[in-house]
Amino acid sequence: MILSTMTVVALRCPACGRMDFHALSLFAFAGRKVHKLHCSCGAGLMTVGSKDRKRFWLQAHCIMCETQHLHWFPREQLWSQQLTELRCAETMVEVGFIGPREKVKTAILNQDKSLQEMAENLGLTDYFENPEVMYAVLERLHKLAEEGALSCSCGSFQINVEVYPERVELRCEACDNTYVCYAESDNDLQVMKRCAELQIQGAAPGSRESGRGRRRRKKSP
Repeated sequence: MILSTMTVVALRCPACGRMDFHALSLFAFAGRKVHKLHCSCGAGLMTVGSKDRKRFWLQAHCIMCETQHLHWFPREQLWSQQLTELRCAETMVEVGFIGPREKVKTAILNQDKSLQEMAENLGLTDYFENPEVMYAVLERLHKLAEEGALSCSCGSFQINVEVYPERVELRCEACDNTYVCYAESDNDLQVMKRCAELQIQGAAPGSRESGRGRRRRKKSP
């Protein structure tokens, strides 16, 4: 019998929206009863504790309902070769996974249903001026958010996305700055593909215009 002492925790951060991975060792609880996990952006993700190292409680920040959920698991389940799903108690949507690294990565890939497939299931294809460009622009924005490269000049990573037939509007939850990404032509898509980072800029003092986005391009090799 092989006793596993290392497991991987994957949770989506409620502050920046990124999927964050953490290796959690059973030995981390030697001499203490509580272990805290934080996102790379600094936000708290989960607190793990145990009284006897046989039964563990997990208190996780939920990105779906914006509250905290308490989960209980035996040690044999968390540190094993099986995959454990963490679900929002309100919506029953998967918000995280615990288990062997490869199984966690596979679960996340399976969870990420394509935006195009979701739009087709909802009958939204005819809503967009250019569906293929719109899907590609949304996928690019999603990737930038995952990489922590979508933000506002005020320092916030809390960006709301509103989708229209020909454009996507990004709005900062903290300061209300906005930026428009057009998604009508191949040129619009190429502009987004060349974007390595997008930061919403505030409007000039006294201006009634929305903030502009600053795009940074990666240097050519």
